Amino acid sequence: MLIGLGLLLAAAVLLVVGAELFVENAAAAARTLGVSVLAVGILLAGAEPEEMLTGILAALDGRGGLAAGDAIGANVTMLTAALGLAALARPLPFGPRVRTYALLSALAGAFALAALFDGRVSRLEGGLLLAGYAAGVGLVWWREQAPPTIGELAEAEEEPTGRRAPVTGLLLALLGVGIMLGGGDAAVTGAERVVVALGQSDTAVGLTILALATTAELFALVFAAARHGVSEIAVAGVVGAAAYNATASLGAAALARPLVVAGMTGAATLAALLPVAAVVLASRGRLGRVPGAALCLAYAAYVVVVFA
Repeated sequence: MLIGLGLLLAAAVLLVVGAELFVENAAAAARTLGVSVLAVGILLAGAEPEEMLTGILAALDGRGGLAAGDAIGANVTMLTAALGLAALARPLPFGPRVRTYALLSALAGAFALAALFDGRVSRLEGGLLLAGYAAGVGLVWWREQAPPTIGELAEAEEEPTGRRAPVTGLLLALLGVGIMLGGGDAAVTGAERVVVALGQSDTAVGLTILALATTAELFALVFAAARHGVSEIAVAGVVGAAAYNATASLGAAALARPLVVAGMTGAATLAALLPVAAVVLASRGRLGRVPGAALCLAYAAYVVVVFA
């Protein structure tokens, strides 16, 4: 048990380091393409290669419950615990554009729910989920071609960015992927040990403990952005990550090996509804401390129900 938890902790550190390397250098290239900072938040901060790699490795190891549970559980964790804790610390802005993308994220969650409904995600369904994510990327790219920005996003646009040679950026991004591969492998191994020690199913551990380990980077992103006064970028990252996990992470795992899962429908339904709940709670443009506390309580209740 202790070894398993230690591996999950080490995995969280590796995934944070690797994801930061990857995102930092990918973002430097993206800024030259003339898209908005919000698009960078949704597409790059929201891209969760560590989740995808962890899911692929779990699927190849025949642990479909861990693969699907990580993707869906990560969304529940981010949209409740991460946003809730951040809102308790400081109310989070939820502008009209972010709310629009949150609703699109809910649509992505509905696609994941449809794929998981019969307890199996085939390679065809995995390919369709990936195609759905590609379509979403195209939509964001089209909508966010350097539109005018205001408030926090405008301040973020004014922040200076470092310059790196393209080859250096590419090598660092590849190094980030390599570190994430190591983190994903450690996460799967640690989760398998926890499954045995607790006597719980792959699905339960994937939805909770593994998801918490692999979302460490998003927790770090949300709180770092809040400290720097650009919280809306972090909210965009969470919204983008929810869409990414529901489509790209789940789809890539199913392409690697068809997933057979059980007991996932309830969590997948919750993950699809949570972006809508966040929009409703932030109807006045901000997610305040009271809704933040409610989201934290919702996460605690979710964990109890999963293990029960």
